[in-house]
Amino acid sequence: MSDSSIKGRLAEAIVEEMFLAMGYRVFRFGMENTVPGFGDRYLPRKGDVADEVRKMPDFIVVKDSQVTYVEVKYRTKGEEGFDFNSYYAKKRGYPYKNAYFILVTPKHIKVQKASELEKGEGFIFLNKCKEFETDKEIILQYIEFCKKFFGNC
Repeated sequence: MSDSSIKGRLAEAIVEEMFLAMGYRVFRFGMENTVPGFGDRYLPRKGDVADEVRKMPDFIVVKDSQVTYVEVKYRTKGEEGFDFNSYYAKKRGYPYKNAYFILVTPKHIKVQKASELEKGEGFIFLNKCKEFETDKEIILQYIEFCKKFFGNC
């Protein structure tokens, strides 16, 4: 397992715990949880279905009657380390246009809807996103975890 995979999983854990602390129900959804073993190196890696399974968002988060797909990305360099369109162009696009991408960095937790990233919009701070009911103080607590675990990356 690579360093980037471990950092990605740690970022997912931070986001999961943060949403739980803000009163959301969080369901693990991505390939690793919905189709266990699919990432195994012996299984087929090509084909439309395989591509779509790999692109499944990491979580479904629920609060009140709002249900949202969430995909978590960790990037040491923040937004400059993640170009949505070039990343997904080689993967034939991202099928979950209504998913929200949570960008975790050593200093920030930001968000943007996939359809907006596709248009070239940048990420915004999570507490500024009107689509989520957030608590700035809780977000700041989890940013401290980001600083602690990713600060020297």
